Amino acid sequence: MATSAKSARIAPNPAFEPANHFELRRGRKRITYDATSFAGQRQLTYDNGTESRTFIGDDVRSEESALGTLLTVVLKVIFDGPKDFLTLVLPEVLVESGKPEKLSTPVIFHTVQGSIAGRPLNPGPVQTYEEKTFRGTASFVLS
Repeated sequence: MATSAKSARIAPNPAFEPANHFELRRGRKRITYDATSFAGQRQLTYDNGTESRTFIGDDVRSEESALGTLLTVVLKVIFDGPKDFLTLVLPEVLVESGKPEKLSTPVIFHTVQGSIAGRPLNPGPVQTYEEKTFRGTASFVLS
């Protein structure tokens, strides 16, 4: 007797929670992300090995995409010059309570050229990208 695709589906395990705490690294660089901090806002900390910066709430732009959640922060703004951004591509990760899951995910460091007039003054790409893979863990923590 054949089973239909509908009856063969496995129901989601109610014991799994979507991860809300991520600790990622690549060499000396580290990223920690909390979907909701103790203050009730999302929080992303980026440590490049020499300097650590924490972004809270609206300083962390969040967008849903086919790739997962895109979390973007502004790393540097130069008056009459380029802006540097970091975008973390965060997949949905389901975890068992108290058991972190391993993951690897891309982080895109990108620069947007500009000037005081708005648009760049020279021809060429306006945006440039450098992708790095970060590895670490995802877990569910109560906040």
